[in-house]
Amino acid sequence: MKINNKVTGNRGEDLAVEYLEKKGYKIEERNFRTRFGEIDIVCWDAQTLVFVEVKTKIGHDFGEPEEMVDKRKMAQVQRMGEVYMRTQELKESRTQDEERWKGACRVDVVAIVLKENGEVEKLEHYEAVY
Repeated sequence: MKINNKVTGNRGEDLAVEYLEKKGYKIEERNFRTRFGEIDIVCWDAQTLVFVEVKTKIGHDFGEPEEMVDKRKMAQVQRMGEVYMRTQELKESRTQDEERWKGACRVDVVAIVLKENGEVEKLEHYEAVY
């Protein structure tokens, strides 16, 4: 069964969330979008705010998914992280979380290769890539 890019991307993000939760991360938000771009997953790793870029592909043709993440994409995710933090500061409900956030944040990449049938062949988590 061949699946299209949107379905592949959604499946990858679901798998990444499941993986991160098993590692103890607290998922804050998925698909944070503004006119400037998108962050696939925003989550907490203890007291570190993490912005996660998920890359998913079917098979190994044309390289690995992590090879699709370049410096330009990482800079965009970092800028979107700054936008995210500013928008969250405007929400009154964030005051409770401000105690746990000490200012540490990072950008991670989760790279996933799926088989043609949609099953996971490989999942790699790269921490603090940018």
